[in-house]
Amino acid sequence: MDKINEEEILKPLRAEIDHLDRELIALLAKRFDVVHRVGEIKKKYNLSPIQPKRMEQVLERVASLAEEHHIDPDFVKNLYHMMIDHAHALEFEITGQDHE
Repeated sequence: MDKINEEEILKPLRAEIDHLDRELIALLAKRFDVVHRVGEIKKKYNLSPIQPKRMEQVLERVASLAEEHHIDPDFVKNLYHMMIDHAHALEFEITGQDHE
């Protein structure tokens, strides 16, 4: 039996993953561009960077989307918690408000 070359056999799939990673990062950049614009509006109207109701809506929505795509909703919610935390940090920086 011939020994398989792990690098060669996985190369096309790894290239596909690399391509998808580039797309994901580009989408994250677009998402955080919108977060920046949200932060500017919150600064203008002296709104709190943290909007708990909106945060829960986002987490529920992405968990539902995850289920539709057969992805673990808890994994997706954890991922979004990190993104939301980062968005809050950016918005606190933009608004100049103290993070309590």
